[in-house]
Amino acid sequence: MTGAGGPASGAAAALDRALLEDGTLRLTADVATEAQVRYWLPRLPAGSADRGRARASIEVYLSDVVAARPETPPNLVLDPVEGWVYGVEAITLRARDGSVGGTIDFASLKATLALTPDAARPVATPLEPRNAAVFSALTLTSALLLNRMRRALLHAAAVVAPDGRAWLLVGDAFAGKTTTTVNLIRAGWGWVSDDTVVLDRTDDGAVAVEGWPRAFHLDRGYHAGESTGARVAVDPESFGPGPWRRGARLAGVVFPRVEADRPTVATPLPAADALARLIRQSPWLLVDRAVARDVLALLTAAVSGPRFHLRLGRDSYRDAGRLLDALAAAGVG
Repeated sequence: MTGAGGPASGAAAALDRALLEDGTLRLTADVATEAQVRYWLPRLPAGSADRGRARASIEVYLSDVVAARPETPPNLVLDPVEGWVYGVEAITLRARDGSVGGTIDFASLKATLALTPDAARPVATPLEPRNAAVFSALTLTSALLLNRMRRALLHAAAVVAPDGRAWLLVGDAFAGKTTTTVNLIRAGWGWVSDDTVVLDRTDDGAVAVEGWPRAFHLDRGYHAGESTGARVAVDPESFGPGPWRRGARLAGVVFPRVEADRPTVATPLPAADALARLIRQSPWLLVDRAVARDVLALLTAAVSGPRFHLRLGRDSYRDAGRLLDALAAAGVG
């Protein structure tokens, strides 16, 4: 077991994965932390990209202790993890209970996260097998590294219309992102992710979407056609015929919200309103002032095209045809 000073020198990684299709962000974990890291890890193809293409990296390892909590108040919080920003040079992350801690060095684009034995131990429940501190720490670390790479990690779903372009589905938890994604998969649309995506620019300046898919968490009553408010993990591949797509160019943005007792309808949304809603789902945007302007420009470009509010009524809860009609009436797809 390693101490508080860092990962074991020369130790072979039990987990070594590229998190982006171009291989520019990579994650490694030692054998003691692999199980917990896999709960966070996106379900990406097993083939790994060339290690030489990595620009940024995250290393996770086991340690008896993590760094002491700084005396100053944290600059950012993603419960239960807090962060301390040191100018434009580095960030320290630490779980409130001291089970996870680490640093992000912006000069080298390298992050290290130490997990104590309690944090590294898988939680023995099929409904919630992850450690929340590990999940939050990995999310913050990857988001901040992606910002430095002029990309944006976004809490959002993305689907691919028959024309091959992607539509973001953006909203808080329980806004209807997963249900909408599943209905469109059943209608033959492709899908990228139901919860986490990465935005980037193509060579010609267009906005592109890449997915970090995991198991979908769908309402337990979906198949019966009645929402229960309780979720269960499901395999998105089981809802076909819509195929998984790693990424696609962005066509526009849809902001779903459930209003069960009203009919499903899509209506245009002002650009300023859309941008504010997008920033809400990328709250780490303003943490790193060195790149905040560039990332904000990327989000602004994402809402420069078509954008709609999608009111989801009970009439389209499990009716893909009704949903498609509402979207088509607004010009989506």
